Amino acid sequence: MKESPYLEGRLDLLDSMKKMQAFAPLGDRQLATILSLSKIRTYSKGEPIITQGSFESWIYFIISGSVRVERDGRKIGELQGSGAVFGEMGIIDGTERSASVVAHSDVMVLCVDASFLDRMEDVDRASCYTLFYKLFATILAERLRQTSDELAQAKEKMAVLRRRIVDSP
Repeated sequence: MKESPYLEGRLDLLDSMKKMQAFAPLGDRQLATILSLSKIRTYSKGEPIITQGSFESWIYFIISGSVRVERDGRKIGELQGSGAVFGEMGIIDGTERSASVVAHSDVMVLCVDASFLDRMEDVDRASCYTLFYKLFATILAERLRQTSDELAQAKEKMAVLRRRIVDSP
């Protein structure tokens, strides 16, 4: 893994951040605050990014490449494309990482250190919590929709299989 220093003062990156769906609704001041607490990391294909069971305070936004999400060594998903997010669930509930994330290709990510929230002034902290939790809610709602669709498809396939078993001689 290669890692940049914190991106404080890198206002040249604001336009790139605004192109990511997660950051689109935020203003320049809010984006600059997030950048000041962020780093860019690059990982080679096969390199671990998050380890299941670990505790850490980073949220990851894919800039380029793709990652594989694994639980107990089995693939449960893949994320790719600019703006895809992972690592937010551990920040929401403060528990250990529920899955591992591995670079599926060479990948570049914007890593945001969520522990910064604890170090902010009360007014700024409340504002940032609001922004991040709205972002998290949007991400999790989309994942829940996708999971619901997958569950509905799986149930339909099971119903078809049951009918075939019952109807077979």
